[in-house]
Amino acid sequence: MQLFIGHLSNMQKWTNLSYANVATTSPKAHEIALEWSESLARGGAAEFDADAEKNGMIPLRTATSKLLECPISDVCVSSSATEILCSLAWAIAPKKGGNIVSTRASFPSTVYPWKRVAEEFGAELRLAEHDENYYTKTDDILHLINKDTAVVTLSHVEYACGQRYNLESFAKAAHDVGALFIVDATQSMGMVPINAQNTGADAIVASGYKWLRGTYGAAVGYIAPSIQSLSPGIIGFRSHKDIWNMKAERLELPEDASRFEFTTIHFGAALGLAASIDEITNLGIQKVWERDLELTDILIEGVLEKGLEIASPTNDEERSSIVSIKMPPGFDTGEVVRKLQDDYGILVTNRSGFLRVSPHIDNNKKEIDFFLTSLFEILNL
Repeated sequence: MQLFIGHLSNMQKWTNLSYANVATTSPKAHEIALEWSESLARGGAAEFDADAEKNGMIPLRTATSKLLECPISDVCVSSSATEILCSLAWAIAPKKGGNIVSTRASFPSTVYPWKRVAEEFGAELRLAEHDENYYTKTDDILHLINKDTAVVTLSHVEYACGQRYNLESFAKAAHDVGALFIVDATQSMGMVPINAQNTGADAIVASGYKWLRGTYGAAVGYIAPSIQSLSPGIIGFRSHKDIWNMKAERLELPEDASRFEFTTIHFGAALGLAASIDEITNLGIQKVWERDLELTDILIEGVLEKGLEIASPTNDEERSSIVSIKMPPGFDTGEVVRKLQDDYGILVTNRSGFLRVSPHIDNNKKEIDFFLTSLFEILNL
């Protein structure tokens, strides 16, 4: 049984099993974003005035604080997770003699901001290696951390194989040497329960168009109180604590996480994302997580019964709702993905040569069975 009501029937062309790529937007989020855009089309700022713009981030900050079980003062809003990561990277700016630790399996945006500042200031970038399944051993990451480490930055869930890291253990390892721990949770927030303060992370960022079921143009960040005094690397008119007191000769930053908010964004996307996060919170993120695992259990069992190999971890400590399947010899993953979409209306993705399936709470057992039947027809199994 689906936990959410689907879209109108004329919008149900696709079976989207690719939430790790782009979610089927929450109907409520879509409605709110559309209403906001239409209000601007009617009369510009007539229905979205200065006060509305000033307070435009508050609904999403509030919703995110509930999801992450942290104060609203620890939450900021942006257009993308990458923006927040770039701002943090330039704010921290590890210097020559220091190092930054991450993984080669990371999504590029998790690493690129730190690579840029490392090049600028002469820091060393250390990336743990992965195996043929894009799996990275925890010890291989931990062994790269030493007294000179300034930042440890990880994707909570790796995009290619769905490996999930224990955030608390990495936070401790980073803090034991005086380093900061920065997390990209774009592939986990909305799927996996996250208590931001309990993770020990100094910052957690996530874009809203995947597991949070929003749309492009809105993202959220948790900034721990311990680093809220940082001077953001990206600054704009919203950076001043009173955005409408516009004097170019001065800049007084807010004293909470909102200092990382720097400019106007697609407020419709942000308001819609707030509603989608509220849906998840109202259901209960633990219930969402358990539901996602139920769907992936069905998927994994069906794949293994046919003798196919899975690249993703399946143990409880490291698994996620991303299941990456290896194609048999003689089959091109990209071609199989195309056939599933063109011939069956099923959306999955080709990542690192694996067929990546990533169901979420809008999906059901019938759709998983349909995917398995369709895949086996294509593979002649």
